[in-house]
Amino acid sequence: MSRILVVEDSLDIAEGLQRSLEHDGYQVSLATKAAHALAVATSDKPELIVLDLGLPDRDGYTVLQELRERGVQIPVLILSARHEEADKLQGFRLGADDYVTKPFSILELMARISALLRRVQPAAAPAPAPSASGAPAEAPKPAALSDEALRERYGLTARQTEVVRLLAEGCSNAEIATRLEMSYYTARNHTEQVLGKLGVSSRAAVGALLYGQG
Repeated sequence: MSRILVVEDSLDIAEGLQRSLEHDGYQVSLATKAAHALAVATSDKPELIVLDLGLPDRDGYTVLQELRERGVQIPVLILSARHEEADKLQGFRLGADDYVTKPFSILELMARISALLRRVQPAAAPAPAPSASGAPAEAPKPAALSDEALRERYGLTARQTEVVRLLAEGCSNAEIATRLEMSYYTARNHTEQVLGKLGVSSRAAVGALLYGQG
């Protein structure tokens, strides 16, 4: 489960982001001031920071600059009402990885967060050693439950079956919304319904259940 630090002085925005991120399976910490943000970033070592610039004690740029000067290379996505090109260039110059302006689309923001996290995931495991014939030895992948089995065992609709397969691929709600051409909130509702019908408490358990490993 990826850990995300949201640095935002507006509690309405911060708590709304926290709800959306937690629905997507992330672990979220909140900070409303620069000093708190620096302390959490250092102690909790999140995998991504969503950073507002208009903080009450210090400008968000100083938070970003201090993190980079300390050698902290956690990806930082700036989320700010400052929309001038000079503001964005300043953010990237100081080491930001992405910049989203307010008001923002939750679907776009979640997709950008997912993309940044994919960039910092550990590299894939090395390829299997060659077999005696010289070809790489590959372990057979277990067969997934069929659509019919999912419908009969768990009472899933055709659309919920599509959602299950995307969850098993590791897709976020934002990615499911894009792939199935629906709103982010519809994708989130489908995910919640699917988890309930499958009887699992987390998105990570869906793949194991689908391939009979749960």
